[in-house]
Amino acid sequence: MEENKTLFHTTGAVFTTYGVIVVIFLLLNLILGDAANGYSSLFAYGRGAFSTGTLAELFVLSLLISVCRSVLLTDRWIRTMSMLKRNILFFLTVTVFIVIFVIAFQWFPLQDPLAWVGFIVSFAVCSALGVLISRLREKAENEKMNRALEQYRAEMKKSE
Repeated sequence: MEENKTLFHTTGAVFTTYGVIVVIFLLLNLILGDAANGYSSLFAYGRGAFSTGTLAELFVLSLLISVCRSVLLTDRWIRTMSMLKRNILFFLTVTVFIVIFVIAFQWFPLQDPLAWVGFIVSFAVCSALGVLISRLREKAENEKMNRALEQYRAEMKKSE
């Protein structure tokens, strides 16, 4: 059963997504920042900082990801499509948004095959980690619900 979503829940989801994306880019900045300075607009200041423009771009990307998640990964909008198809559509849509951002904001040179390989690998790793964490959370929630159901059944047997 899905809880009633509020504006605060949606805002929290956007900022959670934004926080995760910024942490990922902070780690990349620590590792690649100085080497990518002048190569990528994301790391225009090297290891020193992110530009306001970069932070705004990442925030808009977070908004788009949250909208995609709300539309594609909840039963609120699409009830007839299987969860597998919705997940595939979600990852394809997010990939398209990211590619559009790469092109529009020149996150890295479009002609550099190594940059695209790095993007694909990092996106795949982050997506796989996200799916793994989601599955672990779902499993923990299911176990919690099963324990509550068993406790309820035991209470019902006692009262009979």
